[in-house]
Amino acid sequence: MEKSGLETPDDTPAGALSALTRQAASVAGVCGASAAVLHAGSDPLLVASYPELGEIAELELELHEGPTWDALAREAPIHVTDALHESRWSRFCEAMARRGVRSCVAAVASLQETTTAVTLYGLRPGVPGRVDGALATAFARQAALLSIGFDVRDRGQRTVEELRKILASRWPIEQAKGMIMQALGCDADEAFAELRRTSQNSHLKLREVARLLINRDLGQETEKRVRPEEMG
Repeated sequence: MEKSGLETPDDTPAGALSALTRQAASVAGVCGASAAVLHAGSDPLLVASYPELGEIAELELELHEGPTWDALAREAPIHVTDALHESRWSRFCEAMARRGVRSCVAAVASLQETTTAVTLYGLRPGVPGRVDGALATAFARQAALLSIGFDVRDRGQRTVEELRKILASRWPIEQAKGMIMQALGCDADEAFAELRRTSQNSHLKLREVARLLINRDLGQETEKRVRPEEMG
């Protein structure tokens, strides 16, 4: 499970979610908040405004029981009024009480293939209250939008990198075609056909044939520039 604290830069998914948890806690007037991004088939990303709250949220995810899981099942915010008197999720509530946290409200949001959960925590019973469920839901939706935005950015960066690799692999072929066109006085299609014919006859990949042609041309140019008689 990937966790993050306050030190993570805001231009990363974990950093942006950390900033969101601080904002959520400030708006709700509670002691802190946690946020989790749940991707199918991959470990969740979990952040919290304080390490103790992160420990509570991590335990809940590991147990697969607690207000977040009920909120996910019911598609509605779930509230814990007082961890000391809560009959549900005994291990989760014990973890809250040991850290001095008495109440919480959890909400989830699902957009596209991304599910996010935000939990607000309080040091006093009943705070956050049930009315804060709508606020937690709003922040969960914001967390989902943030996560989707970073996913789109990452896909774009991967596409650019793939295009760079394609261009890098094509460059020798294009240069070799230009050399053949100049030497034979043919067009681009005929030059490419000549390259392909040489590749098939030599049982070498097209890029290897192109590189050999380029290297041979460079060697000839060097030999022309530095002749033995000139060195004497």
